[in-house]
Amino acid sequence: MADGYKLREVSPKEVRFSKQNPRGEKPSDIKADKTFEQLKDSVVQFGVLVPIVVHEERGTDGKRFTLIDGERRLRAALASGRERIPAHVATAEEPVSELVQAFHIHMLRKQWRQVATARALKRIKAELQKKGTEKRDKELLEELQAQTGCTDAQLKSLERGIQYPEAVLKEVDEGKIKWSHLIQIDQSFVEQLQQHYSELLKELGVKKVREVLTQKARRRILSSTRALIDYVMPVIVRARTKEEKKVAERLLKEFVNSEDMPAEEIKKRFEKEYPPTRDLVEVAGNIIEAAEDLRGMLELMEVTEMISFRERATDVRRELSELKRVVSRKLRQFERLGG
Repeated sequence: MADGYKLREVSPKEVRFSKQNPRGEKPSDIKADKTFEQLKDSVVQFGVLVPIVVHEERGTDGKRFTLIDGERRLRAALASGRERIPAHVATAEEPVSELVQAFHIHMLRKQWRQVATARALKRIKAELQKKGTEKRDKELLEELQAQTGCTDAQLKSLERGIQYPEAVLKEVDEGKIKWSHLIQIDQSFVEQLQQHYSELLKELGVKKVREVLTQKARRRILSSTRALIDYVMPVIVRARTKEEKKVAERLLKEFVNSEDMPAEEIKKRFEKEYPPTRDLVEVAGNIIEAAEDLRGMLELMEVTEMISFRERATDVRRELSELKRVVSRKLRQFERLGG
């Protein structure tokens, strides 16, 4: 859907407000809202971070655009005297209904907001570093959290994204590359090579790896944002012996050096030489079956009725607590793998 919009810098004075506010707010409601004052402060300090959405429509009032989405941001920009602000300009030849456009915008807004937030984080981080202080990564992370209110996971994701040049971030704005592609390139490839094949990453160069994989995402050779998780990560994790690691390294190197090699080819060719063991498949099946049985037993169990069997209740509680610890650890491992 982002193909129907073009990112431009426009003057807020050239944008007329829509007759209908999607939230049903009146201008007086917006101005009276305390959060609008916070938005104005943010626009003064950082500018409009999330682009407004407009379509080009000249009228008798001399304005060039009509607002589709972003009334609060536009009002804040006007109130703070901003000369230019970012805007997604609808490029469809035939005007679509406001309802359909609003749906498209809400589907795209998450991606646009992530890129805008990443840009803001980049600026905040640069300002903090400029102020002085030679902070360690942990201290800088804590200060960034205080400044932005982001969680560890959110900051980690954003910091992966700001490793890419502005030209690439602009392509995310324009819908040519997905934000999640950038995150997975770093999380599921660059960081994995750093951990398991550091010499290979040094030989290839981080910059080249990002450029090649970004190009593959652009050309849809990375078939989905999960391609690296599904077809590269399993090979990195499974390659343990010297021989397996040698094959995996050769495939990873070829993947980066070949513009047309898809991620699927890595897993396919690795498993041709080292088929997955039957034991691992059986263990996974047994875990699923046991988990289903346990869930059924727990749902049927009335804890209050265990009062007559305090000793057994204590034993069950102890075993469930231990199970919870193991399950939580394994779930975190699965989450790191994207599973």
